[in-house]
Amino acid sequence: MRRLLMSLILVGMILLSSPAYANMIRVVTTFSILEDFVQQVGGEKVEVSSLIPRGVDPHTWESTPKEVRLVAQADLLVANGGGFDDWLLPLVKNAAKPEADLIIASQGLEAIEHDHDHGHSHHHAGDPHFWLSVPNAISYVHQIAQALVSLAPGDAAYFEERTNTYIEELVELDRWMVDALDGISAENRIIVTYHNAFSYLAEQYGFEVAEFLVANPDSEPSPRDLARLINLLQGNGRRAVFTEPQLASGTRYMQTLVDEVGGELFVLYSDSLSKEISTYVEMMKHNTYTLLEALE
Repeated sequence: MRRLLMSLILVGMILLSSPAYANMIRVVTTFSILEDFVQQVGGEKVEVSSLIPRGVDPHTWESTPKEVRLVAQADLLVANGGGFDDWLLPLVKNAAKPEADLIIASQGLEAIEHDHDHGHSHHHAGDPHFWLSVPNAISYVHQIAQALVSLAPGDAAYFEERTNTYIEELVELDRWMVDALDGISAENRIIVTYHNAFSYLAEQYGFEVAEFLVANPDSEPSPRDLARLINLLQGNGRRAVFTEPQLASGTRYMQTLVDEVGGELFVLYSDSLSKEISTYVEMMKHNTYTLLEALE
């Protein structure tokens, strides 16, 4: 047993010191969708980790010493921006290596702003969920590819080939979504969700969003919000309501709304991948099939 243990330790030391391992780019992303983008582009040349685990609500997640160590070891950090993961910036300042690169994947994209009257306060906020429009996701992939090429110019051809292949897949995904969702009638193209994560999906694929909360999915919905959506749904032929798998409290509120209007509750993915839906492409296909089932 002792001899076996020593052999395993020796193998581990050899792997860690091998050129292949040493040349891998260590990438840390804020959440799992960015992690998938990096993996699609970087392939076997990257070791990528997500700070927020799959299936966890990014709005309630808090870092631990494990995540601080990941940041400290990273060659490249990838954040979304737009107010979604601003908590990364002080973590980078305090823990990251001075030479580590940080990219904001949504840089250059124009935010859709929301203007909502909640009670006595008037709130303006931009939706940071850019990636729920496939063309925006393609922009993310370009940003990530440029960062990896900059860090490892010798692997540029490898990254470019993987990027081109993945972008072709995303372009085809976008075309398929446009064609598939075109079958939903105009009067049914209303998405009622727990929080405003789906503005870019709605803009790209021709929906109107009526969100349950404005910006913070951990807030308590007001009676006024609930009454507004009850009235909206009662006037609709399809009383479909959408929740997100990582938002347990939101699902409870939306189930109450569904019970009130005699509707049906469906699940759309927004902020996080899962064991069942493990890639961005799978997520967008799931969302498309769900919208068809709920609204067609």
